[in-house]
Amino acid sequence: MRQSIRILSLSIVLVLAADPALAARKKPPVAAPAPAAAPAPQPAGNTAATVYKDGVALHQAAATSSPTLATLAKGSTVEVDRQDGLWFNVKTPPGAAGFVKINEVRLAQAKGGGNDGYSMFGGRPKPGETAGVRGISTEDLRGATYDPAAVAQMDTLRVDDAAARAYAGRDHLQATQVAYKKEPGIGQGHRDTSGSSEDTQVHAAENSAAKKGLFGMIGSQFGVGGRVTDSAADAMPKSEQEIYDEEIAMGPQIAGRVLSVMPIWNNPQAQQRVNTIGRWVALQTPRDDLPWTFVVVDSPTMNAFAAPGGYIMITRGLYEVLASDDEVAAVLGHEISHVVSRDHYNVIRKQAMTSIALNVGTDKFVGALGKSGANPFAQKLAGYFAKEGAAVLLTGFDKSVEYRSDVASMVYTARAGYNPLAMYAVLQKLEAAADPGRTGNLLSTHPGIESRLDNLDKHGIEAVSQYTDRPYTMAMR
Repeated sequence: MRQSIRILSLSIVLVLAADPALAARKKPPVAAPAPAAAPAPQPAGNTAATVYKDGVALHQAAATSSPTLATLAKGSTVEVDRQDGLWFNVKTPPGAAGFVKINEVRLAQAKGGGNDGYSMFGGRPKPGETAGVRGISTEDLRGATYDPAAVAQMDTLRVDDAAARAYAGRDHLQATQVAYKKEPGIGQGHRDTSGSSEDTQVHAAENSAAKKGLFGMIGSQFGVGGRVTDSAADAMPKSEQEIYDEEIAMGPQIAGRVLSVMPIWNNPQAQQRVNTIGRWVALQTPRDDLPWTFVVVDSPTMNAFAAPGGYIMITRGLYEVLASDDEVAAVLGHEISHVVSRDHYNVIRKQAMTSIALNVGTDKFVGALGKSGANPFAQKLAGYFAKEGAAVLLTGFDKSVEYRSDVASMVYTARAGYNPLAMYAVLQKLEAAADPGRTGNLLSTHPGIESRLDNLDKHGIEAVSQYTDRPYTMAMR
């Protein structure tokens, strides 16, 4: 029987518990059939690329068994005409044409006319729309109001585990055991917490000591006594269940603000597709218990966002250039990794605590720490979250966090039965379409594309190399 959860004076849950959007979690998931078929993106133009490896074979067809037409030297340039599965159809300066593997060249940033990378891979702007129209910025998110109706609509798109498994079965996607040494050991703990467990008691004691030390440092800055700071530390979340509840509370609040700036795309097939694929990928992670919810937002920019609790958003601009379910899975897998590791949750909580400690006067700080329920401290936390919560999605993480999520995506997609090389394809497209209007926000919060590709070569491909020969189709499976 689970240990009772104590009311938390500092908990975000207390601030947000009355939110009607949270009730959506208790509703039965909406089962959805497998994604409907859709045509593959049609390329419109070409872009330059540089051969990345020595002795790259230029094949006559998109298969390693096809004849080799030439051997390309590292650093030589080619022109990419189109993508064919995990191959690029290229032309060399002497006039030869053939196919090279998608990870053997690096696309250049191509701009202008019909030859930009966005158009080349199937992007279709609306009439009169430019890349910057209805984009997203930090100021947009800070000023955005919460849209509960949009969150409720997003929740209706959610599919259940059975629908995801049915999709995988129909498409012959076999769940595969793939080890991942950096996978965080979190998730599911709220379902297993027991007050009688010795390990649980030891962990709680360690957490309590650490929190009391933290509040002791803060208290010393304000002249707060040890008894008050100890009480404050005890009130902070200790259990997996409490942290889980905070994530569930944060997710809709952030998503609701993003959706007020970027509305849900009116494309039921796309929404069904991302929710089915996303749920299937999420089932391959340690946090399959979260109420994972995915949505395509109506913006021509190329980006994706993850909010705590499993709320994941991908822009129409990025979705339209993804040529296969494998590539959709790769994008969603990267964002799923952020949720699995609680990246945004940890940033939000850290920033909120710092902001509150620096801005609350000594008298209010003492009073807040000594009380429970709705107090000035909790109100400050609510105010901070309303002002900054969604903007945290455009806060850059340490490079290692983004590198880890790229690698995790390859592992998760391999576990889900997809071809993990899809991550290379996605990054190549982001590089080819790189311009301030379309990918400026993404590039401002992520490491350079080339360095991300380099990291996959060094730390990602080896663990999943045996799965890179899996089928990979340009249209939906």
